[in-house]
Amino acid sequence: MNRLSITTFLICGLFCASAAAGTSVCDGLVGEKKALAQKILSTQHPYDCCDETIAACLKKKNPCPLATRLAESVCRRVEKGDSEAQIVRRLEKRAASMNPFAKKHSIDLSDAAMAGSPDAKVTLVVYACARCPFCSRLVPRIYDAVTDGALKGKVKLYFKAFPLKSHEYSKEGGLAMVAAHRMGQFWPYLLQMYGAFDLFCVDKLDDWAQQKGMDPAQFTTLMNDPVTRDALVASKKEGLANGVEATPQLFINGRRYEGFLEIEEVVDVLLEEYDRP
Repeated sequence: MNRLSITTFLICGLFCASAAAGTSVCDGLVGEKKALAQKILSTQHPYDCCDETIAACLKKKNPCPLATRLAESVCRRVEKGDSEAQIVRRLEKRAASMNPFAKKHSIDLSDAAMAGSPDAKVTLVVYACARCPFCSRLVPRIYDAVTDGALKGKVKLYFKAFPLKSHEYSKEGGLAMVAAHRMGQFWPYLLQMYGAFDLFCVDKLDDWAQQKGMDPAQFTTLMNDPVTRDALVASKKEGLANGVEATPQLFINGRRYEGFLEIEEVVDVLLEEYDRP
């Protein structure tokens, strides 16, 4: 191979690698997975912005952002091995959750712990239990996305305690969260509690408070304060009134989110909400 051929080969290799790095999830599918994605995109419709199938919407001169977003979501699920029925079900649940005319629930945020920018366009409320294993994994990831990730400046996150009787020590954990909130250390304490989820012990609650700079004696006093208990009960009652049955339960700008709870999909629907006119 002469020098010119070698140079051409190297330039082409660099160009092709760069192009591949910029392709979408759908462009990377091959074989049966590509065929499945094409089938779904050719039969399913966006629930907003375009009246044709997702595939047809994408072929327009200026595809609407939702069509592109849904196509990427479909292709991610195909790549992960979901069946056609599972993916269509996801699209249905997402459509129900993102309907701008869906019922808006009344949620008191006047004393709820908030993370993110107060001026963010999108309001996300999560009802969660201190001893819910899925909450312990999802809530910190949402917090990270809101405070230092893709949702920064776009979404503000509010936390509402929702202890579940089916989870041992959920009441004690809930009281600890409320006490930490009253001492101005809610998020550091919650992340500590969720981070040590498998090491949970009631005796550790005041130790964790001390680790986060709180006075353990004051913390214990607040945990046993009737005001703290009343706040926890009120949060639970409000959740029940809003139809919360399990945790984590999300509400996006007041609408109950019925979709799937993988962090990628949650971030995606929140960005969709942010992008709405």
